[in-house]
Amino acid sequence: MKGTMFGKGARGVFLSVGVMWLVGCAGMGGGHGPGAGHFDTVIVDAGHGGHDQGARPLRGRGLREKNLTLDTARRLAKSLRSKGFHVMETRTGDYFVPLSRRTAISNRVPNSVFVSVHYNWARRSRARGVEVYYASLRSRRMAANTLREMLRAYPAANRGIKTARFYVLRHNERPAILCEMGFLSNERDNSYMQRASTRQRLADRIAAGVAAERDGRIP
Repeated sequence: MKGTMFGKGARGVFLSVGVMWLVGCAGMGGGHGPGAGHFDTVIVDAGHGGHDQGARPLRGRGLREKNLTLDTARRLAKSLRSKGFHVMETRTGDYFVPLSRRTAISNRVPNSVFVSVHYNWARRSRARGVEVYYASLRSRRMAANTLREMLRAYPAANRGIKTARFYVLRHNERPAILCEMGFLSNERDNSYMQRASTRQRLADRIAAGVAAERDGRIP
């Protein structure tokens, strides 16, 4: 049995399988999945809104999350349009939109991807940085491309890309990501988030990440 299982022939089979696995990974975007595929429309989702105020800034210094996400989303929509995308926004004012309605908007639009923008909060005031969440394998590369660009917006800690079962991700039939752009509970991050110039850079970098995904960039 040993000779049959571990002889030269078996080693050749194992080598062939290994080569096939490596080729498969290369075809899957270097471990980042197959990518989002063709899309020309971006659904921009400003987190929270209305009575759902989201995270509060440290010591009440500045705008609440619902206001920051709306401002960033409007900037993001404009930046995406300048890159040739058709854009739909889940909200354009300070009102509440149920999560089910947000995903319904996305699910009925073919050839689209979904980008939700948020700002973070933690009990530990030391927590800081940017991170991007995704749920499906075909969303992973877009998450990586977007995070890579977001890190250029301001001196942010890299918290990586992560899987999560947030409603707007797991109920989305389209490639979807959720961007956490900084911690309002951290003094340093919050000072950046409250600046319109930082929010503009974040919007522009997220748009660049989405465009990179459209162009098939492997992060």
